[in-house]
Amino acid sequence: MKKVEAMIRAERMPVVKEKLRQMKIGGMTISTVSGWSKQRELHLQWRGQPVAYDLLPRVKFEIVLPDGQVDKVVQAVIESARTGEHGDGVIFVSTIEQAFNIATLDKDEKVVV
Repeated sequence: MKKVEAMIRAERMPVVKEKLRQMKIGGMTISTVSGWSKQRELHLQWRGQPVAYDLLPRVKFEIVLPDGQVDKVVQAVIESARTGEHGDGVIFVSTIEQAFNIATLDKDEKVVV
């Protein structure tokens, strides 16, 4: 099993979520997060004064999948989240050693299928 974590622009969340829903992904967790990477700061003006925001709002998707679905999900997130501009986001894929469903006592891939 793999865990896909994608941090994307907040305004792209509905598009990505709908794409994953159409793919019949078993479940996902979506969180509002903030952070920075290479972009570091966003410079705007508020009431005529310059303001620098160093933590930018993002949405984080967390999806645990069987190994065979990872490439399709990563490609779907890239296609639906990409604007072609700096700051579109990042995707991390990591290995999940074990998973348990507390209610049904299912284990490992039965939890996510």
